[in-house]
Amino acid sequence: MFETITNKALVQLGMPASNRPANNLFDRDLQRETHYDSDELGTNLPQLILEQRIAYDRIMRAITEQSGGLFFIDAPGGTGKTFLLSLILATTRSQNNIALAIASSGIAATLLDGGRTTHPALKLPLNLQNTEAPTCNISKNSGMGKVLQTCHIIVWDECTMSHKKALEALDRTLRDFRENRRIFGGTLILLSGDFRETLPIIPRSTPADELHACLKSSVLWRHLQKLTLKTNMRVQLQRDASAGNFAKQLMDIGNGRMEIDESTQCITLPANFCKITESIDELVQKVFPNIAQNYKKHQWLSTRAILAAKNIDVNTINFTIQHGIPSETTTYKSIDTVENQDEVVNYPTEFLNSLDLPGMPPHVLTLKIGVPIILLRNINPPRLCNGTRPSVKKMMNNVIEATILTGKFKGEDVLLPRIPMIPTDMPFEFKRLQFPVRLAFAMNINKAQGQSL
Repeated sequence: MFETITNKALVQLGMPASNRPANNLFDRDLQRETHYDSDELGTNLPQLILEQRIAYDRIMRAITEQSGGLFFIDAPGGTGKTFLLSLILATTRSQNNIALAIASSGIAATLLDGGRTTHPALKLPLNLQNTEAPTCNISKNSGMGKVLQTCHIIVWDECTMSHKKALEALDRTLRDFRENRRIFGGTLILLSGDFRETLPIIPRSTPADELHACLKSSVLWRHLQKLTLKTNMRVQLQRDASAGNFAKQLMDIGNGRMEIDESTQCITLPANFCKITESIDELVQKVFPNIAQNYKKHQWLSTRAILAAKNIDVNTINFTIQHGIPSETTTYKSIDTVENQDEVVNYPTEFLNSLDLPGMPPHVLTLKIGVPIILLRNINPPRLCNGTRPSVKKMMNNVIEATILTGKFKGEDVLLPRIPMIPTDMPFEFKRLQFPVRLAFAMNINKAQGQSL
């Protein structure tokens, strides 16, 4: 397990070597990147529409010719992007080639066979945006290092959420590992996403800072070849005129075609675009009608959520909804400690307990049986990754039993332990031992990226 977490051999860390063969780590990583479903490949390939087929043929030709390159599939929601990426991965692996699948959001990663979240998969620096010339913290001789040296394609979904330095770190690492000065060391990189959706988050930044962090600002972007998906497959399958009109309005907003009020820099939504509510209680009743009777129905719960841009609004809505659940409350308190013992006097425990940080569970975690929660850390990808949304089934002192609500592992029961977590955006290091979850009746729009409701 230690070798898996650190991605290094024990001897590299000054410890006695294990009795297992040295290539075990590589074999484990290799198995993940070569797995595919032959039945799914044969069934889905004929279902590609023309624009999907054009993109598919272009990528497969580049893999066959081993020409490398940087490609980007511009794909708004509903255009069959995940369907296409899954076929590209399956076809590549069916030819006994290695295909690595990563995604900037945990939910998007679970939708791809063997998919993993970008940051932990590539071992990117925690302070990425403040690092001058970052590289992936991966050893050449590690399992992942060997995969990067031998893979034929890297598929990176929801790439638009990532900082440009993440892509540049992968470029430097691949050039070094493959001893090849070509872009990405000659490896084929397939990016996908939609710049109309969520972009990189830069704390305490200006719009100019966010644009500068965007992938389009990278020196690598000029090497990119763009492929486009435009047909909304969800609308076509539903054959619903109102759904088609809604999709068009979304595209108009994303493409900047809506009139902007110069005084507020806001747009006015069309009257038929959404329903406006006057209070949180009214919003909850619209999205979760009769929740006291329905909250234990997993299918009902999995198809709805309230999304908000700010964490403070998410927390308020979640507290309001859980308060109305007719179930007994269980409270878990974290253990918070300062990493540097010399600074203990400067940061008393009461102060650490009061910190409520993005991406971290609260000091006081209050839950009820049946409520939905969202994971904040990768525990066992792809089944349990950052963004997975389960429902609480049973609560014990040191373990929470839950049932996964969405995705490929929907309906599976899992066990969630307390784990130590260290935030990366603080002027000092402290550790919080707590269950890595928060309530998920409402979710931050970034956490929800990749989910279908």
